[in-house]
Order: sequence, then C-alpha cells, then structure tokens
Amino acid sequence: MISLPIALGVGLLATIANAFTYDQPYRGQYHFSPKEHWMNDPNGLLYYDGTYHLFFQYNPGGIQWGNMSWGHATSKDLTHWEEQSIALLARGYGGNVTEMYFSGSAVVDVDNTSGFGKDGKVPMVAMYTSNYPIAQTLPSGKYIQENQQAQSIAYSLDHGMTWTTYDAANPVIYQPPAPYQDQYQNFRDPFVFWHEESQKWVVVTTLAALHKLAIYTSDNLKDWKLASEFGPYNAQGGVWECPGLFQLPLDGGKSTKWVITSGINPGGPRALLYFVGEFDGITFTPDDYSVYPGNATANWMDWGPDYYASAGYNGLAADDYVQIGWMNNWQYGTNIPTSPWRSSMSIPRHLSLKTIGAKALLIQQPQEAWSSIVKKHPAYSHSYNSIPQGSVKVGTTGETIKLDLSFSAASTASKFAIAVRASADFTEQTLVGYDFVNKEVFIDRTKSGDVSFDTTFASVYRGPLTPNNNGMVKLTVFVDRSSVEVFGGQGETTLTAQIFPSSDALHARLVSTGGATKRVDLKVYNVASTWI
Repeated sequence: MISLPIALGVGLLATIANAFTYDQPYRGQYHFSPKEHWMNDPNGLLYYDGTYHLFFQYNPGGIQWGNMSWGHATSKDLTHWEEQSIALLARGYGGNVTEMYFSGSAVVDVDNTSGFGKDGKVPMVAMYTSNYPIAQTLPSGKYIQENQQAQSIAYSLDHGMTWTTYDAANPVIYQPPAPYQDQYQNFRDPFVFWHEESQKWVVVTTLAALHKLAIYTSDNLKDWKLASEFGPYNAQGGVWECPGLFQLPLDGGKSTKWVITSGINPGGPRALLYFVGEFDGITFTPDDYSVYPGNATANWMDWGPDYYASAGYNGLAADDYVQIGWMNNWQYGTNIPTSPWRSSMSIPRHLSLKTIGAKALLIQQPQEAWSSIVKKHPAYSHSYNSIPQGSVKVGTTGETIKLDLSFSAASTASKFAIAVRASADFTEQTLVGYDFVNKEVFIDRTKSGDVSFDTTFASVYRGPLTPNNNGMVKLTVFVDRSSVEVFGGQGETTLTAQIFPSSDALHARLVSTGGATKRVDLKVYNVASTWI
C-alpha cells in the first residue's frame, strides 16, 4: 500500500468524489435522479431516526428497464439526496437472473414482531414482489412457475444500508388468493404498514389484470392471512398496480379518512386513481362518491401524463404524510432524451383531505421543508389590473423556478396562460394556463422542445379546477430543466409533465386569449440546485 500525505490524500479523494456533477442537459436540479442508468417506481419509502429513505426500481446495468433491483438514496430533508449502494441486487445479476426485485415498501419493526432484530438492533423490513423469470425450486422448498410474481421480505439491521433476504421462507405470500390463482404472473406491489387500532400489520397487493386489490394482515410480517378484496371500480383500462392505503386528516381537524391509491398502466393522460373511505383493519369501504362506473368521473391524483406509482412514507404521522411519484410514463419512458440516466422523481408532496363541493378531495402541496431551496424574494413580481387580449412579455427566467400566478375568474378571456421555457421568438414554449369556459387548468407541451421521440408526447393535458370563494384562480408552478408541476387552487388539482426544451429557452410571457384577463398577479422565484 502506498500512503499519501494526509492533506494530499484528502484532497485527491475530494477531487474524485466531486468529479461527477449532476449538470447534464435535462438533469432536474431539484428532483431526485440516479447518477446513471434506468430508474422507475419509488419503493420502500421510510422515515426513521432522522433519515428519509428512498428506494427505487433500478437497472444497475443500463439505461433501459431490466435486471430489476432496489436502488437506494437517503436524505435529511427530502430535498438533498445522497445515492447509496444498491440495496437489493437482482439475483444472478451478471449472468442468468433468477429473481428480480419488483416494487414494494418498507417498515421499521420497532417491537421486533418478526424476530429479525438482534442484539438490540431494530430491524427494518422490506416487502417486495419477487419476479422469477424461470421455473425453479427455491431454498424454502417452494416451487415457482416461469414468470411468477409473489411477495417476499428482507430485513436490515444497519439502518437500510445492507439487506438479508428471508430465504428460509420466501415468498411469504406464495400464491394469489383463491379463486385467482391463475393470476400468478400479475400479483404484485405490496404496500405494508402498521395498523394501530387492530395492532396488526396490513399489506395491500394488486391482482393487476383484474383491477382488484387483495388486503392481508399479519402479526409478524412473515405469516399472512387474506382479509378482504377491493375493486374493480372506476377506470379499468390496462392493469392496476402500485397500490397504497393510508390515513389522512380531514379539513385540518382531528377527524380522519382513509385513502386507497392505484396506478393504471398503460396510463396517460391520467394514471393514478384514488378512493376516499373508511378502513377498519380488514375492509376498505369507499365513500359513495368515490366509486363511479367510468373514467370521466374518477378521482385522479394527477391530471398530467408524468406522475405514476406514487408511494408514501411509513414512519410519518398522518398529518405529516408525504408521497413521491415516478415522474415518467411507460408510453415513452424508455425513449426520453436523457443520458447517462433515465427518469426522475417528483417533488415530495404533503397530502391531506379537504371538503370541497361536499366531497373529501385529496390535497397535495410541496412538502414544507422543500421550500428551503426557493429564494425568499421574487426575481420578478408584477400585478396587472387587466391584461388585454394578446401577450405581455415577462422577460427571461432561470431554468429552475417557482411561479405563483393568480387571476380573476370574472375575466372576458376564454383562456389565460403563462409561457415558460420559451425561445426568444416563442416558437418553442410550454403553456401553463386556465380555460375559463371549461373551468380547467392545462399544460400544453405541443411546442415544448424535443418531442420527436414519441408521437403522443406533443399533447395538451387538462384537469378540473373551480375558482376559489373569492372568485380567483390560483396556480403554483414548478419548472425544472425537464419538468413542469402545477398545483391548482389549494392543491386539489395537480398536473405533472416532462418537457425537453432547448438550453437557451429561458423566456416567459403572459398570454390572454379571446378577451381580457383581470386582476393578474405574478411572482417568479428562483430555485437553487440541490446537487451543489
């Protein structure tokens, strides 16, 4: 071994550590993305002992989907992330893969109900879908069919840094429940949590092709009993996957409701359903208005194309509940023009419920600690009594900004929008705005930059938004190098969309169509990079 002088050695290590910068074109500056390779669903979101853990579907060997493993990143503030070593590496990776680790969740077993804890060390337990590409007999003695999906567990005694799979008994949920055992290739995505009232562990899984969820209970995270089923309801295109089940406060008070979420794949322009109701530890009973026969009246968690497979943080109180979504879409996700990585995560969103129009609606807002990277004073601030039909230039902005935009619903305009990430002549632009006639907020990315990689990408996305009691429409918009996230009203309507603009597309303007827009207020804030 050659020893370096201490000062030189430290300096060299620092140089090596900082050799990689997260500064590539389209690399989001305040959205998590892996250093390299393919990423999809967030998994195992867990808060424990001051640290937020983000696990995620990951291909350690390339920029396309494959070799599915669990990547891992940690944060102290849900804002600045440090990528860690791979938590669960596909079994047989580098040769013939015999087991891939699909989506799942994680808990802290504080009472050691699983018995995995040793020497006073509290175990983290991850529950995930084992996907078996080939037929085989496992160490547990269980016979697995080709492409079978089943639910397995692993545990960690070092705060999630290393994991041991429970090979003695995995998979712990071996087959889909009767009479659905023919669905063994589409039985996945366990979301596990502790249900305080019943003093049991609960996991919700999906029978994906049947648009049905299966709910199980356990005393020890190892032995599971089927408790109930849910669905199919509402939108039933594609398959249901990546479910969630969690409790949220209602109207800021002490009363709570339960929420089930489920992804739809293929999705787009909307991909995440939610249902509001009650859960007694066994059965989820939806409120009447949550269950509709068709797609049009369903409760959508996000009305844009690029928010999917959202997952919530175990370890947080109901009034602090936070979710993160995969900011991509299976329609074109493997073709987006980024390198050496593909995909990023959404802004962490704080969730609650609020009664609006006699319905308990899901409210989403950027998680509070996240606001620390938003500059306190606006880079641009202006109020207009009225903007006539036409456009008003705002000037140039940074690549990473937050916009607060409000205007009167009692305007004569048919549409009002702000163009962001626009070229100087506005032939390239992304429009974020409001349709007064249909009472809809929209994102128009038809001219947003590079749209060549998919024929469906250049589209317009809309979500319903009623003006507030003061007759105003309020939009909060987060723009990053390759994404736009819109929070409408109090957060009851969100739209998330990727964009791939030119690096010099930094212009903005306000556009009023079909008449004047009144009482317009705009503030633009710069947002700092979280990679620095």
